[in-house]
Amino acid sequence: MKRLFATLLTLAALFFQTASAEDVTLTFELKENGAPTLHIKETKNGIVIDEYKGKVLLLNFFGKHCKWCMKEIPHLVELQKKHKEKLQIVAIHAQQPMTLGERSMLEKRFHFNYPIYEYMNNQDFVQYISHRAQWSGALPFSIIFDKHGSAAKIIPGYAPKEDLEKFIGFLIEQK
Repeated sequence: MKRLFATLLTLAALFFQTASAEDVTLTFELKENGAPTLHIKETKNGIVIDEYKGKVLLLNFFGKHCKWCMKEIPHLVELQKKHKEKLQIVAIHAQQPMTLGERSMLEKRFHFNYPIYEYMNNQDFVQYISHRAQWSGALPFSIIFDKHGSAAKIIPGYAPKEDLEKFIGFLIEQK
């Protein structure tokens, strides 16, 4: 697995480019059956997802076998429900692909109210984030973007509910 991530990081480095504040250098589409296609643009300080412009964005990488991820998911569901007009959570499952049965079981357990994408279907974007955020592949891993798409916080590991709520609330209140 470490070799895979090292290879992915190397490939992502080939695609990385520096941009001015106004320029978009890379674009991506996140695709998954049962989830909306998301159109993502790179900016100097982060990313913009066309479908969620003007919202705080929490990009969460999780795994079906990660106990800390399973502990964090209910908090994310609650935050999405509480701030549905001003926050959008987008999750990417970053372990071995989930079977339909595993996905169904997780959906019944957590009642997700945000879209989930599979790593294997969106490798180019995951490789890009790995490089740009210096993500080693450890889970959970989150990046919070402000309303303008700038990366405001990188969270390697589990984030307590209170910390997430406080930081997201702060970003929601910003202009």
